[in-house]
Amino acid sequence: MFRYLILLFAVQSLFAFSLFPNIVEDKVWGRGETLLTFLEENQIPLKLYYEMDTEDEKLLEDIRVNTVYQLLRDRDGKVEQVLLPLNDELELHIYKQDGNYLVEVIPIIYETKKKSLVMHFQDIPSRDILNKTENFELSMGIEHLFKKVIDFKKVQIGDALVVFYTQKRRLGRFFGTQKIEAAMIEQNGKKHYQFLALDGKYYDENGKTTGTSSFIVPCHYKRISSKFTLKRWHPILHRFRAHHGIDYATPTGTTIKAAYHGKVIFAGRKGGYGNTVVIRHPGGYRTLYAHLSKYSVHVGQKVKTGEHIAKSGNTGRSTGPHLHFGLSLNNRWIDPASKIVFKHGLQGSKKSAFISTIKLYKQKIKKLLTESERADLPSLDSVETH
Repeated sequence: MFRYLILLFAVQSLFAFSLFPNIVEDKVWGRGETLLTFLEENQIPLKLYYEMDTEDEKLLEDIRVNTVYQLLRDRDGKVEQVLLPLNDELELHIYKQDGNYLVEVIPIIYETKKKSLVMHFQDIPSRDILNKTENFELSMGIEHLFKKVIDFKKVQIGDALVVFYTQKRRLGRFFGTQKIEAAMIEQNGKKHYQFLALDGKYYDENGKTTGTSSFIVPCHYKRISSKFTLKRWHPILHRFRAHHGIDYATPTGTTIKAAYHGKVIFAGRKGGYGNTVVIRHPGGYRTLYAHLSKYSVHVGQKVKTGEHIAKSGNTGRSTGPHLHFGLSLNNRWIDPASKIVFKHGLQGSKKSAFISTIKLYKQKIKKLLTESERADLPSLDSVETH
């Protein structure tokens, strides 16, 4: 960690004071690039990759094309250190020690700032948002959020937008997902709202969702022992790891069902996952069911939604009986909870709590619209460092 802080200081100093010309480089991860090609290009021993443990190797799948990363070179042009973001929370740190290269996965240090945006459209909505904020991810996020609510081609000059969001910066640049907490688009005099609820999904002002999904919860369970996260402290390895799925705490022998119809592409032992089943579904989705005591399907078998495929267990690297349920889209892990959407929306106490929460946002939205003629708009200024 000390060596990492040295690199972080060097990079930040470069931005602030230009003290390290031609030493710290910003690079962009290219399409088709792999850690092996990166190591070979930079004359770093390939054994660094081949000796990585399985958990670290899996994280390499998260690296996105066009990710900006940093290289620190010595005066002879040889790589001293590398900071390569793996996802929104973890990065790969390659460094030299006693002449040898080492690698570790560490948390990303970034700054978050709560922001508000109010504007009236003058051109194409995405272009207007980008011109106002210089934040491409935010622009795309807003369009994605409202794509099933309004027709952006029919947005007119003067239609209003208000957004409350959390902006992330790493080394002075926008970084990762810009989380939208509440948003409103006023089109032709009608206000359309989207609010982020505690379950990680978005609902309108009545607690209804535009999201639809055919995925089901794959088992009965006592509780969720671990949620999907891009950064957690692994209880066995004692290192930071992503958790690419949901852990359902359930007794050994609980029936496991296919979350959606598809074709079994793997059934067997899979490293730390233990006994595992993987199913390929339409639309580029795959589901993974791990730590099973046994399974009752075979590769090539077609299964229906809700069909019995296995029994829960405690095999592989596991601290107790549970089902690890993973979901990927086009080979990238996503939160399964985001796709298990109930069409009836929020109900009961969850809906009541949601309605109470959004009242405050609606008041803030109304206030910002009233003040939107001011040249210098107020914004939230809460800052946290992670």
